[in-house]
Amino acid sequence: MADRDYKAFIVEGEAREPQITANITKVFFAHGNVRTITLPAGENIYMLWKKLKADDFDTDIIEVLREYNDDVREQLMGLSRDDFSEVYLFFDYDTHQTNLGKAEDEDAVAQMLESFDNETENGKLYISYPMVEALRAYKPGVCGDREGCYVSIAEMKDYKNASSMRSVNPQFKDYDYEIWKDIIDVFAMRVSCLFGCTDTLAYELYSETADPYDIYVLEEKETRKGRVFVLSAFPEFLVDYYGDKLWRTCVKHKRNRREAKN
Repeated sequence: MADRDYKAFIVEGEAREPQITANITKVFFAHGNVRTITLPAGENIYMLWKKLKADDFDTDIIEVLREYNDDVREQLMGLSRDDFSEVYLFFDYDTHQTNLGKAEDEDAVAQMLESFDNETENGKLYISYPMVEALRAYKPGVCGDREGCYVSIAEMKDYKNASSMRSVNPQFKDYDYEIWKDIIDVFAMRVSCLFGCTDTLAYELYSETADPYDIYVLEEKETRKGRVFVLSAFPEFLVDYYGDKLWRTCVKHKRNRREAKN
């Protein structure tokens, strides 16, 4: 057993996501005996889930990654699953589920959210809509105008560049606590809007109604309109992890504030 409390962040990409998890570690976990380790999956969430499902989830996700990824194997040297108190997964939304196939499973994402629903067991899954760059798609104190809340599925291939051009803070590695407070404030307004609320949800109501699965159900409804509601997984994780205290510290707006158009 390791002396430290290890938490695993399993991510899809090997570029931006590790920057974000490294920043979260610096800002939020630079205390006590907590140590976070970011493990790149080396393949998308669908393929990873299929491997676990084929084994009826008898094989631990940490061990699956160790087996199939040389970099992960090196990172995990000397550590076992018992050393990790919590496992979190961060992945991008795939509107077409192209890597699983609709013919094989009509709603793989819903099943994955059910499989990965507990950070102390199989792990807890958080999804960025439409992708990791949604984190920088915000303006402090503003929920956004109606058009800015969505990205059309047809334009998703350009979202990375577009989100960078519009962002007030495009460099994830430079985020400090004050920036994260702004991000969480905007997240609270945006998730309230997604759930059809003009007033920002109180934390108690948020925690009861806005889990990753509930968010996914609403996002699926948006895809039928040819669009995705832009929402980041990372403030969602932080709010779930730190709870009401962080919500009360960061969420300053009681009603959604939309940006006025020129």
